[in-house]
Amino acid sequence: MEGLRLIEFGKIYTSGEILEHSKELAKEHPGHLHYRRAGESHDGREIPGLLLGDSGKCLIVSSAIHGRESLNPALLLRMAEDYALIRENEYRDPGLDEWQELLTDYSIYFLPLMNPDGYEIALRGFSEIRNPLFGNIAAAKGILHTEWKENGRGVDINRNFPCASYQAREGMKKSASEQETRALIHAFGEFPESVGYIDFHSRGRIIYYYRDAMPYRYNRRAKCIAKHLQKISGYALGKRKEEHASRNDGGNSVNFYSETYRKPALTVETVGDEEEFPLNPALQAETYQETRWIPLEFLKNLLE
Repeated sequence: MEGLRLIEFGKIYTSGEILEHSKELAKEHPGHLHYRRAGESHDGREIPGLLLGDSGKCLIVSSAIHGRESLNPALLLRMAEDYALIRENEYRDPGLDEWQELLTDYSIYFLPLMNPDGYEIALRGFSEIRNPLFGNIAAAKGILHTEWKENGRGVDINRNFPCASYQAREGMKKSASEQETRALIHAFGEFPESVGYIDFHSRGRIIYYYRDAMPYRYNRRAKCIAKHLQKISGYALGKRKEEHASRNDGGNSVNFYSETYRKPALTVETVGDEEEFPLNPALQAETYQETRWIPLEFLKNLLE
């Protein structure tokens, strides 16, 4: 699967470039990739979505819920690009027949940049927030911009989902208070027959599957899928006690999805714990080799 790609590694794309490339990929692969406007951030940035295929049986894949996790958007766009080429049978490779069948039977909804405001803060600083009220709130937190996880209003989106582990706190009195949170909830609702959800984060090279609010049978199935993904990626498997290190770690997108739709929801943490923010774009190519087949292997193991 060699050749020129629209999505290249070794650089960090701006939120505007991610949006532009999402639309370009849909134009380059008509009938296979469909651009969807998933929502809008509090500071007015469009949240891009790319739907591969047209089956109602959809796997939803997101990244960059946390602003500082800058490597993963390019990985998801590259997956969408490579998978579209497989779906088009561009490679004429019999070894890809199994993937082609999966990509006919299932669709994948890629949401590469769920938090464009936080992403821009982490990339270029608090001055990127155009609304002065939001910008002042964010800057007042006293966090180095390269370490910024929150959205443009200073709320950690991945603590904002309505679920059993949600905890109200200062600055976040209600769940689903953020436009970015509601955009992802809406995306889930667009696919009532969805088969699962993968949320890409950084760091740790680890896959988390266990959901404390879910029954044994659910977690047994999720663990089985996660163990297959562990084999192809070389990542560690998260332990039950690591799901929430503290009460303040709840309210995640995977908790909401698993509790609402009763389908497997995994968190995949890319790059090693030793890596520092801002993440080095030189890590993209290696990380892609580790993770490129994770969504397809997820779908494959639903059938086993």
